[in-house]
Amino acid sequence: MDNGASSYRRFLNGDEDAFVEIVEQYGANLILFINGFVRNIVVAEDLMEETFCDLIFYKNRYKEKSSFKTYLFAIARNKAATYLKKNSRIADLPIEDYEGQLKDMNALENTVIKEEEKRQLYSAMDKINSEYHAVLYLLYFEKMSYDEAALVLKKNNKQIKNLAYRGKQALKSMMEKGGFFYEKQ
Repeated sequence: MDNGASSYRRFLNGDEDAFVEIVEQYGANLILFINGFVRNIVVAEDLMEETFCDLIFYKNRYKEKSSFKTYLFAIARNKAATYLKKNSRIADLPIEDYEGQLKDMNALENTVIKEEEKRQLYSAMDKINSEYHAVLYLLYFEKMSYDEAALVLKKNNKQIKNLAYRGKQALKSMMEKGGFFYEKQ
């Protein structure tokens, strides 16, 4: 379970200490993250504070469709983007440079999201049946064929296909229990 989400739920239920936990857990990393955009540590600290203020003022916006950490860092990224749009430093840049910065921010956001998704995947993999784990690991992480996985696990091809199918179902269920929902695009 996402520790930030549980702390945030406790805060929403009136536990003020839970909010302090969130700030202590994510504050320094948010400053570094924001500073990568604004290139000014003082501004980054201010935007970090604004990010946490949004958690207080807009309590019902977090719907647990992503991890709490992803949600929090997305708020921070939006704060940085808004700051950069309002700042004259951006207005003096050619539009091509501004577009490049937006692409960089989107790429960074996608990287953060992908890393969080990987963390959730690894965590879910550790919780499923060991046979399912082994088959899925060999097929998708080691990129083995069904025949190769069958040789490694001393099973026949049909057994590997069945284990892979059941393993994917178990993994999907475990990921959904953890708050991750796959959205087809």
